[in-house]
Amino acid sequence: MELSIVGWDDVPYARLVTPALTTVRVPRYELGRAAARTLLDLMAGRPVAAATPLPLELIHRASTTKGDTP
Repeated sequence: MELSIVGWDDVPYARLVTPALTTVRVPRYELGRAAARTLLDLMAGRPVAAATPLPLELIHRASTTKGDTP
C-alpha cells in the first residue's frame, strides 16, 4: 500500500520530521489582511465579498510523490 500525506500552512517543523512533510503554503499576511478587511466591512455595514482568492503554493517534500501532474 502506498500513502501520501500533505499538511497545511507549511509550518517550520514540516521540513524537520521524517519523512519531510509536503505542505500547502498559505500567504499569512494576505490572509490576515483579507480577514481584517472583511471584519471592518461587516462592522461598517458594507457588503462583503463571498470569497477572497489567495495564491497557494504546494511545497513538495518526501511525504508524497510528484506523479505526472504539478
